[in-house]
Amino acid sequence: MIINNPALVLKQINTLFAKQLQSNEKNDFERFSEYVKSLNSTEDYLFFDAMPAVREWLDKIDYEKFKSFSYSLKNKSWEFGIPIKREIIEDTKENGVLPQIEKFVNEASRNWIDFPTQLIAELIVSNGKAFDGVNFFANSRPELEGSNVINNIVPGTGTTIDKIYNDVNSAIDRLFTLKAKNGRPYNRGAKILLLVPPQLRSFFQLLKVSDRIDVAGIGSNALKDTFDFVINFDSAINDNDYYVINEGAIVKPFIYQIRKEPSFEIIDEKDSPFVKYFSTARANAGYGNPMSIIKVNN
Repeated sequence: MIINNPALVLKQINTLFAKQLQSNEKNDFERFSEYVKSLNSTEDYLFFDAMPAVREWLDKIDYEKFKSFSYSLKNKSWEFGIPIKREIIEDTKENGVLPQIEKFVNEASRNWIDFPTQLIAELIVSNGKAFDGVNFFANSRPELEGSNVINNIVPGTGTTIDKIYNDVNSAIDRLFTLKAKNGRPYNRGAKILLLVPPQLRSFFQLLKVSDRIDVAGIGSNALKDTFDFVINFDSAINDNDYYVINEGAIVKPFIYQIRKEPSFEIIDEKDSPFVKYFSTARANAGYGNPMSIIKVNN
């Protein structure tokens, strides 16, 4: 069928768009974020200052009194649009949608697929307040701490492979030391995932697969096969911070909630030489569990 009017183009765009979104495998952001199908304008999330511990049952069950925190995340509206010249549509003589329109759909779907990751990258940089009212990355969390300080920032010592090797080990060690107020470890049996800047990718790849690191007397590579990593493509080129994450945490470091999935619509004003195609969505991202992530601050 020759698709040479705006309404037919819209139908084809939405068909291609849905196919593109559904064909993609699990996005990287889902490995370190809670993916939530939102049902309301604002979602409220409940967090506690500790986790229940198993005790010997001697008399009656001891219901520990946990302090609860509420974290609210309001959905925002987002848009993406492009005008297409009416004459391009009207002059179509081939079956199917024009290649340049198909390229536009591919680019639009890529934008929406990457969008959650972009939102989370902005949260990382802004370092806003977590559920306990403290900055997400912080040296202490008074409302949550027992005898152990909860500090999810490790000072980086540099960006050469030997420095990264030592800093990653320090960050993993720190992740394993984080404990709740009642002494329960947050990251027992953690599945280690690193979120790294693109300019340091080659170093992390070496640390992941090499038997030896023959620099600065390191020798045998204790990090081999102990972690996976994903690239934070939205980090600034001069930002050398990276993050050690427990991918298997009960509550992950970030939240992405989607209220309305993106789809395309049309504004076709007959007196305009352009037909406007646009897509909108409602969603937002916020902070989850700060005890499941360590920042290496370079």
